[in-house]
Amino acid sequence: MDKNDYEHKTRKIFITKKCPECLTHLPLETEICTSCKKKVGEVDKNGIAKRPTDWMAYIICFGSLLVLCLYLWWLFTKD
Repeated sequence: MDKNDYEHKTRKIFITKKCPECLTHLPLETEICTSCKKKVGEVDKNGIAKRPTDWMAYIICFGSLLVLCLYLWWLFTKD
């Protein structure tokens, strides 16, 4: 028995998924929770929807860190 056969036999099939924020049951094709209006992703092995990655938060964080580094560089290197 190879790994793919084992995963196929142990995989659960869900008809709904739970929102990771408010735990409301949602249909599998839903992308936004009807209760809390948060984005939900694919269902995981426990039946709970995954939180999608918030790329805008990463971009804002990186930009803020870059501005801080540039400010510190300017502060300590001016004549």
